[in-house]
Amino acid sequence: MITVVENRTCEACRAKEAVVLCNGCGKALCANCRVFDLWCYGCGHGDPRAFCKSCNDNPEINVWKGP
Repeated sequence: MITVVENRTCEACRAKEAVVLCNGCGKALCANCRVFDLWCYGCGHGDPRAFCKSCNDNPEINVWKGP
């Protein structure tokens, strides 16, 4: 699930206003620092996820990333 935030500064670049929280570590992220992914399951279903670059690249957090 995507969690929208307001009135917070991005914790990755510390320059822009954050718009979402990372689904891995919970950091507030701006539109430039977030990475979207879809975790698909079943027949035609998927949950959107937003990650920081570090969590997106970590297969222990983003299980669909793979080693």
